[in-house]
This record gives sequence, structure tokens and C-alpha cells, in this order.
Amino acid sequence: MAGVFKEIFTSIILSLFYPDASWLQELTSMDHMVDNNAINLAEVGADPDVVVDNNVWPLVPLQRTDTGIRIPLATFDTKPTHVTNVDEMETAYDKAESVVRQHTNTLYTRACKSAAYNISPTAHTAATPLLKTTGVANSSGYKALTYNDITDLSLAFDNGDLPQQGRILLLSPQHKKDLKVEDIKLYKQMMTDREIDGFKIYTFTGNPKYNASTGAKMPYGSATGNPSSIAIVTSEAMRAMGTIEGEPEKRWADYRGWLLGFQMRFVALPFRAFGYGAVYSDNA
Repeated sequence: MAGVFKEIFTSIILSLFYPDASWLQELTSMDHMVDNNAINLAEVGADPDVVVDNNVWPLVPLQRTDTGIRIPLATFDTKPTHVTNVDEMETAYDKAESVVRQHTNTLYTRACKSAAYNISPTAHTAATPLLKTTGVANSSGYKALTYNDITDLSLAFDNGDLPQQGRILLLSPQHKKDLKVEDIKLYKQMMTDREIDGFKIYTFTGNPKYNASTGAKMPYGSATGNPSSIAIVTSEAMRAMGTIEGEPEKRWADYRGWLLGFQMRFVALPFRAFGYGAVYSDNA
């Protein structure tokens, strides 16, 4: 019976984990590259030189040196949920399936937060622009995000020669509110179009926080720091799913029922320090 449950529950997790409307779905899938819960990639070497109006022959060939990169998938574990024998788990799937869906949603939320943290800049560079908000003070004591700030972020992407296609913007709830307050009509139009200044718009509550004084990204999961909105070129970031382990464990002696918990291997990262950026709330 446990094996049957495992097949059903793994299928549920896989079907729910990449919702069509999710920004995580936008990232380049590398599931097919996973081997033993790791991905082996190559960081390509330098671009070739271009000679204009050449009159010296032969052109001297240069070798390109690639660097191998092994990326282990992170391990996400859910603490088990107790389903009693009274719930008739062996004959009715409703309670068990509800528990699995709850575990899946929790895994998905944590994986998204991990992805947003990984695909956000630690410092400002031309290829990973990191900007501050410039608006008037909002009710939270920050300088508000403005539509012009998004335009500046788009310009920074252009100046860094970042790809035009596949740009997405993960608006934090605070920044979403800032834009709504600045111009409600433009906000409604933006949300209807789901696009502004070349960015496809998503709202996400798990973006990393930044220290407004130093511009440093706060540690993962930090409760302190200022909110940020993350911009990503989806072709420059990847996601990969590895093994999913978990099946009901019958524990009659001590629990008079079953324990359900899951382990998932997953990672989402940029391919290189290129193609992502952020704007964080400055102190007012």
C-alpha cells in the first residue's frame, strides 16, 4: 500500500510544483541535466576577438578554456504530518492528498524564496545592476519605488547589454503598494498588461532584503532589512528538480496511524554573474 501512495503523492508534487502562472516556471529548465542530484555545467571561456579590415594572414587561432562547474541540488525536507488510522487513510485518499498538497505548497514557497535569493545581486555591476528607490517617504519609512525607478532599472539592463527578451520583475508587496499610490491608473494598466518597461510583472513576497546604508544583501531568511524587487533575464537563470522521496510510514505502535513527510532536491541559480538586478527601498 505504501508504494502505491508514494507513486500517487510524487505525481501530485510534480504536477503542482510548476504552476503555469509562476515566475519559477519562466526560468530555464535544467531538469534533464540532473545526474545524481547535481548538475555539471561548463562556464564558457572568453569571447573571440574580432579583427576589422584584416590584412595580416594567417589569423592566429586561440583555444577557448572552459571551466567545469558542479552544482549540487539543495535538499528541502518537510517535517512529517501525522494522519491517524481513524482518518481511514487506507481507503480514503482525501485527507492524505490534502496533506500532500499542503506539503507541496510549503516546498514550493521555500524553493521560490531560495531561488529569489540566489538570483539577486550582492553588489552593483553593469551586468547585475543594484539600484535604490528614489520616491517620497512612504508610510513604512522608506523612499517609495517609482515608475521612474523601474525605467532606470530597465535602462541599467540596456546599458549592461543584457538580453531584451525574457525580462521579468518580481515586485515586492511594498513596492506594489508604492506604485499603486503614485498612480492608480497606471498601476491598473500595468497589472492588466502584466508588463512595464520591457519587464513582465509578477508579485512575490519572498524577495531578499537589503541594508540601505551599505547596499549589502541581508542573509537568507533575514527578518531585518529593506524590501527589494528582483529583475531577472530568464534565459540567464536556471531551475532544476532532482529526486523526490517520501511515502506514508505506518506507525501503529506509537501513532496509531501514518506519518507523511517529503524530501525534495531542487536548485535555482543564475548561470553566471550576468542578467539579473534589483531595486531596494532606500531609507527616507
